[in-house]
Amino acid sequence: MIAKSIREEPRIPRETLRACLQKEFGLVPATIDFLPIGRDMNAGVYRVLSEKGAPYLLKVKSGEFYAASCIVPRCLSDQGIESVVAALRTTTNGLWARAGEWTVLVYPYLEGDTGWAGMSEEHWKTTGAIFRRVHEVALPPAGFDGVRRETFDPSGYARSIENLETHLETLGVGGRKSEQALRRSWTKHRSTIYALLTSMDKLASVLRTQTRPHVICHADLHPGNLLRDRAGNVFVVDWDDVMLAPRERDFIFVGEPAHASREYGSPFFQGYGEAEIDWTLLTYYRYERVIQDLVEDAGQVLFRDDLSEEVKSEAARAFRASLEGRNFAAAQSAAAHVPEDLTVQGIGRRGGGSMPRPRRG
Repeated sequence: MIAKSIREEPRIPRETLRACLQKEFGLVPATIDFLPIGRDMNAGVYRVLSEKGAPYLLKVKSGEFYAASCIVPRCLSDQGIESVVAALRTTTNGLWARAGEWTVLVYPYLEGDTGWAGMSEEHWKTTGAIFRRVHEVALPPAGFDGVRRETFDPSGYARSIENLETHLETLGVGGRKSEQALRRSWTKHRSTIYALLTSMDKLASVLRTQTRPHVICHADLHPGNLLRDRAGNVFVVDWDDVMLAPRERDFIFVGEPAHASREYGSPFFQGYGEAEIDWTLLTYYRYERVIQDLVEDAGQVLFRDDLSEEVKSEAARAFRASLEGRNFAAAQSAAAHVPEDLTVQGIGRRGGGSMPRPRRG
């Protein structure tokens, strides 16, 4: 079905899952199979087969639950955007249930694949057309209860990076292989990390002075969250980061429109239609994505005692890749369109060295 990664099953008894499904969803499971997919280490995903032979996708999440991640996609689906995969309702018409510390959600189970490798031009065009519709949905008069709204405040990222670096400095020499690998990557790319933060701070200062429409944004629109079935249909899954923001928030991974180069533009924008890009916005969001991934991956290595060394080593590898791979290159591509005084020039050309830490906003 879906591309797999190194994952560990959540520590929730199958008996607890079985009882919750039966009581809250009226679903009697014949089998519950863990699927090692996704990057959220506070969540787990299962394939459930009911006694009637119907398959479902079960998702459990620990920690604070973001209700808008269920409410908004349900609203989009109810408005006829069938490509949006929304949670199924409980027997009491809710969208989720609780099982101890866990939030339990049930979705339709769709056979298909995710990931970069299988995305054809037609898939990207279809995705563009889907998100044109999503971005044009009129917001309810009272809005969505509790949905996050863009504020362009990167100060939290600066605090997270400083905290991670401080923790790295306390480890000393040696330690686990994952910690050693993370320390090497951090040392090599330290100047780039702080240059990214400084650039985000400059861009945010400009963006906070401007007013622009906010739309419903998936906010994590990459091929891992686009499921493709055998008929060529595309479905949008995992709305955990949904927010109200400028539409550029959903353009991080989709390539560039035709007017940005001499090419015809990415297939996504061929499906999305004409779109004038605010490059200051897109640069900010692409820088932000790199920093988000760095914080997440480094945190898994340093602070998650419940994860195996294998998972931590994969997180250290992903940390390095974020500073050397596709996302970083996309951020640099967007930055080429904004005034030089809004970004720190030379990001990524040389690692190491020292650089003043950005001020907190």
